[in-house]
Amino acid sequence: MPDKLRLGSWQAVQAWLSPHLASGRFQVVSLDIFDTLLARIDLPEHIQHHVCRQLAAKVMGANAEQVWQARQQAETQLRKQSVAQGLDYECRFSELLPLWIKTWVGHEDPALIHLASELELQAETTALYIKSGVVDFLDWLKSFNVSLLAISDMYLDGKYLEQLLEQLGLKRYFDAIYVSSDSGLGKHTGRLFEYVQAQQHLNYQSWVHIGDNPHSDRLKPCELGIQGIWLDEKNEQARINTQRINARMALQGGIWQGRYLAAQIQEALSYKEVNSTSSEYFNYGRDVLGITFSTFMLGLMERLEQHKPDCIFFIARDGYLFQQMLSQTKAQYNHHYLYLSRQVIAAASVAEGLTLQQAQVAFYNPKQQGLSSIFKVYSLPSEALIPLAKAYGFNDIAAPIENWQDQRLLAWLADIEVQSLIRQTGLKHKQALHEYLTQQGFFNYKKVAMVDIGWNGTLQHFLTKTFGQNEDYPEVLGFYFALVPKLYTDFHRFNQAEGIIYDSRRGNDCERVVTEFEEVFEQGARALHGSTIGYKQNTLGAWLPLLKEDHAPDRAAELNANPYIAQIQAGVLHYWQQFQKIQQLNGFNSQAILPFVYGVLERAVVYPTPQEVQLLKRLVHTEDFGHDHVLTLAERWFQWRDLLNPKRFWSYLKVEAWRYAVFSHLPTGIANFALRMAYLHAVKK
Repeated sequence: MPDKLRLGSWQAVQAWLSPHLASGRFQVVSLDIFDTLLARIDLPEHIQHHVCRQLAAKVMGANAEQVWQARQQAETQLRKQSVAQGLDYECRFSELLPLWIKTWVGHEDPALIHLASELELQAETTALYIKSGVVDFLDWLKSFNVSLLAISDMYLDGKYLEQLLEQLGLKRYFDAIYVSSDSGLGKHTGRLFEYVQAQQHLNYQSWVHIGDNPHSDRLKPCELGIQGIWLDEKNEQARINTQRINARMALQGGIWQGRYLAAQIQEALSYKEVNSTSSEYFNYGRDVLGITFSTFMLGLMERLEQHKPDCIFFIARDGYLFQQMLSQTKAQYNHHYLYLSRQVIAAASVAEGLTLQQAQVAFYNPKQQGLSSIFKVYSLPSEALIPLAKAYGFNDIAAPIENWQDQRLLAWLADIEVQSLIRQTGLKHKQALHEYLTQQGFFNYKKVAMVDIGWNGTLQHFLTKTFGQNEDYPEVLGFYFALVPKLYTDFHRFNQAEGIIYDSRRGNDCERVVTEFEEVFEQGARALHGSTIGYKQNTLGAWLPLLKEDHAPDRAAELNANPYIAQIQAGVLHYWQQFQKIQQLNGFNSQAILPFVYGVLERAVVYPTPQEVQLLKRLVHTEDFGHDHVLTLAERWFQWRDLLNPKRFWSYLKVEAWRYAVFSHLPTGIANFALRMAYLHAVKK
């Protein structure tokens, strides 16, 4: 009997085989397929459960467990029949399908049989990938004058296995493919090797077989005189063990389902990117924002399926990436991209005059400049309004207004001439906005969805305030990445708004982490074009958006950062492609994945690496609410001398957009942890 070899890598196998192939000792090399040539991102039984879930969704009143039990019953019956016929404990998928469906629904349904076959192959295609080192090894084998066979214990028919290998690009290497389901004989008994020997008229002594199972791939062939090699890859065993642990933990809920999904996606991406190079921004988009935005999109699609809006409007600019992600799905939704901004909608909202509450909106900006901010936010004619403001004591219109009940402001707003000028300007903006929205078909639908990054729901609030009384104004469903409706708690009739990743009304402290660095999400999702500042009608009568000009100071800074944004978004979209396939495979919904997403964001926002901070500091966050401000991210590091003047340092931290980045260079995360705890205790729910 040949030596029962145990080798730990493809390189070791190649080193052992090389002299034997060169000397002509072996004329036939056979290889196991699953876990030897191919690996799965999910466990085989999970893939079968996925198919059962998909089938159950097609039959009213069915559930996945019923379908699974019917499959198990049919498979056991066929395997016992095989043994009764003197064969091994095997079954064949093409024979399993009709019996499975008949056991489930009571009769052989050709449509369900065909669907089950398609779903099974699709699931296997999604889950399978070629292991590292395999292609190089097969290419090396092809340089010798040997016959190459693939031999597998598998329930799939040989024709299906050939399809899978063809799709993966491996079928071309093999002279023949043998599978236990076709003959009813398995490697585990040694009878499949005997069957192949008879079919190919082989000499056992000139045959070497390689596989990952010490019993089926080493012991049994060796007993026949075939040189068996057990490919015992420690990293592969660790991968499979980790996969099984993740699968068991996923049953516990919490962060584990999202972690399991993320691990599967990472495994798939690692295979696809084995020889690729990518930028640090691409990697950040893939590894941090990828699962975050993908989970948001999954939550969005769940809500779209529930509410079934007539049309989806993605709002410029921060809804741009989300529309691109929807376009990469199979979902058939009517959707459009609307060139809107808080500035153009706010400008239209004062067609009936400017209230104190509206005026105060301009003061939420930490760099607010009093009346000057009001003029910019609502696109008001400053040259006409400044003289009227001076009459009420506003000598410097750019001076911040700290008292939001300032008597000068109240008197100025009560001035009839002031309100007349405001209404005239607001009406002009309202008419232009109405024409643009009409042209885009916004008022043609009964129910629409608006998708944006969110935060305060400003666009939806002002849009409803401006046009909500019109008879053709649709029911508006606002779906946001995050929603903190402190400014606007009333979205008027026929309106609803929800934050999918974060909604402050849910009172979940874990969600709050997204508000600790809003800018990274806005930057990651935004379009590369400038903010919408108005509309104009061309010679053909079409209304076109007016975008902020490139020479504006903040826009010029944005243009410099655009290449980085494009790379981040490429990473997100790359992740999204795998997310869709694998999420469908394991069936986790957005609520199951979210706890893990919050953990990812907690790490990225609260405990960033110095390298991540350096990357994101190059991004430029601008203000689209009438200002030309550029927000500097992580302007400085914490220095030990800051302890000498803690009050000044604390004042700086309060206005820093990403306060945790200030401590990222320290050797431990203790300062970040302390700051995080202080924030969670201080913030009001």
